[in-house]
Amino acid sequence: MKMDDRMPGQRQERIQEKITQMKTGQEMEAVQEIIDFNKTPAQFKAQMDRFVIGQEQGKKILSTAVTFHYRRLGQALRKWLTENDGSIDLALRHTLTPRANIMVIGPTGCGKTYSSETASRLVGVSFVHEDLTKFSEVGYVGQNVGDILVDLLLAAGGNTSVAQMGVVYIDEIDKIAGESSVGRDVSGRGVQKGLLHLVDGSENTVQIGKERIPLSTKHILFIAGGAFENLDVVVKKRMARQGLVGNWRHFLTADDLVAFGMERQLMGRFPVKVVYDPLTTEDLKNIMLKSEDSALLAYTHDLGTWGIDLEFTEDALTEVAHRAQQEGTGARGLISVLHRVLLEDMFRLPGTFTGRLLVDQEYVQDRLRCDSRTFPN
Repeated sequence: MKMDDRMPGQRQERIQEKITQMKTGQEMEAVQEIIDFNKTPAQFKAQMDRFVIGQEQGKKILSTAVTFHYRRLGQALRKWLTENDGSIDLALRHTLTPRANIMVIGPTGCGKTYSSETASRLVGVSFVHEDLTKFSEVGYVGQNVGDILVDLLLAAGGNTSVAQMGVVYIDEIDKIAGESSVGRDVSGRGVQKGLLHLVDGSENTVQIGKERIPLSTKHILFIAGGAFENLDVVVKKRMARQGLVGNWRHFLTADDLVAFGMERQLMGRFPVKVVYDPLTTEDLKNIMLKSEDSALLAYTHDLGTWGIDLEFTEDALTEVAHRAQQEGTGARGLISVLHRVLLEDMFRLPGTFTGRLLVDQEYVQDRLRCDSRTFPN
């Protein structure tokens, strides 16, 4: 017999009432955080600088778009709630604010996802990361774009008002670029059209089990990211035709993305465009040393709890950064390289050694040469 089968009705009602109160409190806290949001773009970027290293122009554009979006939303909510003394749900339904969804373009590992997640954390809103390669057109096997709202609702703890103010990061959007063909395109244009409805500020219904939950997307900030390999070729050809000279990133237009294979209407819903640069060796070194989320700082802290003082020399940092760059996965490569360098020490030293652990260039090179061996029992 289930526990709640024997639970008295009054107790069930009290528990349900408590859950409702908690959700209401969560709503009020989330709305108040948005209402009180007053960071300027410069202040917001300064906070991002603590975590995201490099990409100065990209961070300026992203910080400006994010701060203006949530400042607009916060001021509109404040006005509605003050004048009408109404519910949060009604306030969100009646609040009208222009949105500026963001398109972030750049190679793997340059910080597209991390920047977006960091921005949502600094604002204090729910965040979901969706990989579009998992999605297919409605009616085919695979997830459909409506499942994105289910994930956002779960990230918001099941609270619809909190979910409606969140950030959705749509990854690998370039992988659904369609090709001109007869018939239906399961993974390309069909998904783009489904996505268009979602990012257009529509009213939706999320079905979880037998429950149907209304959820609007008109206040959700959508950030789309993709590598868009060879997009520079498309832009440069157009620049040549038009006699334009300069860095292709400064001349990127929606027409170029349409030529790449994206739907024009969908690209129109992402008016803010950010182009990230590949990370240099120096960028990767600075990520290890300066980012508050640095993997190196995490390993240093972890070993420190065992009384082991980890220290990397300058040439060791350069070597790690160089190897990570060779792997072609950007900042993600740092974690892989550092783990391979430190694996033997992390396995053997805790509980058997305390003191200074100095890692130099030769040490890094030696560990990476033998990291594929299985160390003895």
